[in-house]
Amino acid sequence: MPNHLSSEAVERYRRDGYVHPIDCLSPPEAKRCRDALEDYERRSGQKSTLAIRGKGHLKMQVLYDLVRDPRILDPVESVLGPNILCWGSSLFVKEPNDPAFVAWHQDSFYWGLEPDDVVSAWVAFAPSTIANGAMQVLPGSHKERRYPHAKSPEGSGNMISTHEEIAVEVDEGKGVSLLLGEGQMSLHHVNIVHGSPPNRSDGRRYGYAIRYVAAHVKQRGDMPTAILVRGRDDYGYFKPDPVPKGDFDPAIMALYPNLPATPA
Repeated sequence: MPNHLSSEAVERYRRDGYVHPIDCLSPPEAKRCRDALEDYERRSGQKSTLAIRGKGHLKMQVLYDLVRDPRILDPVESVLGPNILCWGSSLFVKEPNDPAFVAWHQDSFYWGLEPDDVVSAWVAFAPSTIANGAMQVLPGSHKERRYPHAKSPEGSGNMISTHEEIAVEVDEGKGVSLLLGEGQMSLHHVNIVHGSPPNRSDGRRYGYAIRYVAAHVKQRGDMPTAILVRGRDDYGYFKPDPVPKGDFDPAIMALYPNLPATPA
C-alpha cells in the first residue's frame, strides 16, 4: 500500500522543515536491523556506529534493502519529487546514561549540496524518547540562512565529529523533540537547525539517518557518488555507487572506509 504523505503533512514539512512520526517498519523489522548491528559488534568487537557511517547502506545488506524500501521512499517522494538518489546513510547510537550530546547545527553547513532539495529520513530502530535523547529541531529554521559554525568548548561532550556547533544563539525553548516509536521515522530538511540532548535512560538510542537528494542536486567536494533509488537521473551529477555483494564486501570497504558523519 502506498505510504505517501498527505497534503497536510507536506505543507507542514514545507512550513516547519520536518514531519513526524511516519509509520515505516514494523517493530519486528526494526528489531531485525538492531539485531544485525549488535551481531556485527559481537563478532568484530567494534562499535557499529564506526562502521555504518557515510555510506552505511553499502556495508550491510539489510540497510541496502532499507534505503530502497517503498515505505520510506513514498514519503520522501512526497517532498523531493519522483527522481531520488540515496547519497549517504549513517547509524547514530547513544549509549545508556552517557553525558554526550549533539550540539545545535545545520547539515547544510557540512555537505555542500545545492540546491537544498535534500532530506534526511531518520529511522528509529528503537524508540526515540525524551529520556534517551530524541533529536530536537527548531521549526521553520530551514528557511533561514546557512549559519556559521564554530568549535565547541573543549570537553563539552559534543558528539559531532568535527566538534563544531552553530555560532549563533539558539532559543532552546523553541525546540521540538521528534519522538518516535520503534520502526517509525521522521523527515527533516537539510538546512533545519537541530541537535539532541544526552541519553539519560538505561537503554541505547538507535537512529539510522538516510540522506536522500533530488536528482537535480549537485555536490561540491567529496563523496560525489550516490545510488538511484527511484525514478530516473537525467543529470548525472553523481557517479553510481557499486552494488554490494554481501555484508562488508571487501571491494566496498576499500572504496568507502569509515567516513565521518554529522550526528543527530
